[in-house]
Amino acid sequence: MAETHEDHTVRSYDQELDQLSVSLLTLGGLVIDQVEQSVAALVGRDADLARKVVAREKEVNAYDTRIEELAVQILAKRAPVGGDLRAILAMLKGGTDLERAGDEAKKIAKVARSLTEQQVPPEEVLVGRVEAMTSLVTQMLRDVLSALDDSNEELAVRVAQGDKAVDKQYRQALATMHDYLQLEGRDVHYVADAIIVLKALERVGDHAKNIAKYVVFVVQGRDVRHVKAKHLHKEIGDGPAQ
Repeated sequence: MAETHEDHTVRSYDQELDQLSVSLLTLGGLVIDQVEQSVAALVGRDADLARKVVAREKEVNAYDTRIEELAVQILAKRAPVGGDLRAILAMLKGGTDLERAGDEAKKIAKVARSLTEQQVPPEEVLVGRVEAMTSLVTQMLRDVLSALDDSNEELAVRVAQGDKAVDKQYRQALATMHDYLQLEGRDVHYVADAIIVLKALERVGDHAKNIAKYVVFVVQGRDVRHVKAKHLHKEIGDGPAQ
């Protein structure tokens, strides 16, 4: 993470912090790919790709475990304070949110595999909604990882506030599926699967928002987890804590 660490006299301390940061960013990239590939498997009815996404969940979990182990080792060995402590805690919590976002990708992949094996063709009305939500949540993840790496609270606030657009897309998609279900001959089981996918994407956005609030914690030294995104600018207006 840029410009968050204290000045250290021990080079190995900086190396440990960098290792933790690299592990988190690597996990983030993997999770973004998992989300995109799971949706690609769904839209393209690609069972092999869906199975690859499910299998790669072990890799996601391994990175989450590594981040936790590295963070605990640094906390025990270095007894960090101030900005270092906040950064380590943010990366530790961020790893957990990324792992849970990976779980949501696995849910989508399982639905994709099931629908493909049942030879259920994709419905254009759902494809459009899913692709729109996927674009929003993956961009949120990319931006929040950049914000965390650069300690960019302004970008983090924009990410948190961007979750409102995801929620709007989610509500519109649910309304679309409700209308779709009213048509004669529509399969209620297909609609149930569609809702699982839409909810999974909405949850990915929530996890990105959580990480964005950890960035504010790193920079400001304030716990804003329970502050509504629209109030973040007001909450951080007094400047960072020392």
